[in-house]
Amino acid sequence: MDTLYKTLTSGHNKYLRPEVDLSSSTVISIDFYIINLQEVNEVDGTISITGYFDIQWTDNNMSWTPADHGNAEYIVLPEDVIWKPPLINSNSAQEMTMFGMDDLSLYVRHNGQVTWLPGQNLKFSCSFDITYFPFDTQKCTLIIITWGHASQDITFNSLNSTLQKSLYSTNSEWDLSKTSVTVSTTGTPMANFTFYFKRRSLFLTMTLILPCVFLVLLNIGVFLLPTDSGERIGFAVTLLLAVVLYLTIAQELLPATALPRLSAICIFLMIDFMMSGLIVGSVIVSSRFYFKSEDEPIPNWMKKIVTFQLCCRAKNRVHDGQSTGTGRHEEKGEVLFRNEKVNDSHGNEKEITWQDVSKTFDYISLIFYMMMFIGTNLMFIIDVVQGTS
Repeated sequence: MDTLYKTLTSGHNKYLRPEVDLSSSTVISIDFYIINLQEVNEVDGTISITGYFDIQWTDNNMSWTPADHGNAEYIVLPEDVIWKPPLINSNSAQEMTMFGMDDLSLYVRHNGQVTWLPGQNLKFSCSFDITYFPFDTQKCTLIIITWGHASQDITFNSLNSTLQKSLYSTNSEWDLSKTSVTVSTTGTPMANFTFYFKRRSLFLTMTLILPCVFLVLLNIGVFLLPTDSGERIGFAVTLLLAVVLYLTIAQELLPATALPRLSAICIFLMIDFMMSGLIVGSVIVSSRFYFKSEDEPIPNWMKKIVTFQLCCRAKNRVHDGQSTGTGRHEEKGEVLFRNEKVNDSHGNEKEITWQDVSKTFDYISLIFYMMMFIGTNLMFIIDVVQGTS
């Protein structure tokens, strides 16, 4: 074996390609075994993975007859004693270095086939599309090139169309849904390893989206509180600040970009924020109506709106009463609308007051913001479903 080692490591230049005819290219077979996904950083636009490459080529200087060397079918040599292809990660997000380690060995068979298994912690750049965050799938490509060689010198080849995942450890945040391998034979030799990572969205749905939905729903419920309780404005402002907090959390999770378009979750949260702000303003207006002096006249258009709303509610009560045999005649509501008067709890007619205006404003606001809430959520759901299908 010592004789074989000396024979193989002497008498040739390790810096020259191992071809008898240097006009022919050296065919490099390359595959990648992914071990784990360390980090996906959307804000910095980088992805970190651990794995190793299975790189093979034929070195005409490394062949021998096993019978002449104790039937040795293979030998393990240090990587710095024979030629190996100079490979780098061209889209690296850190300092570029050649593949390989000082203590790494190469497996050489008697027919000259060399196998090199360099392990790497790779951090490379990736263009993230966070349009449908957190229901997104990211496509990231690891690009490997030969440094200082053109396609007429080295040709990449891959025996597999996908990455090897036999050693892959499942990531808690991302699912490796699909992979692909392509090689380029023009210009600089290049091998592209493409990863498709699908985000596991349940955690962010439960901790980011649903709380915002319930906060806005609670904010709309402020119109059901009595105006004279004195807690409505404080309640609405508190929920508005809670929505702002969740909007800040979402901004920290996402990159500051609107390409190819603004994220659907950002649009959703911004609409929730604006809705909560409008609710605070509506509560202030309602309180102003409620505490106005009775000496201040009510505009006729307000009286008509209040009377119409109360008339509709009176008709509903009359209809319900007639169905049970205890209701009044339906014409009662029409008289109320013409006279712009309402019935109190004792059945006596009384003039419309600012308190009635405030209650009508609350009723209209409740319906308006509930419809806006339903519409916003439906738009978000439809947008995400269409975009991810």
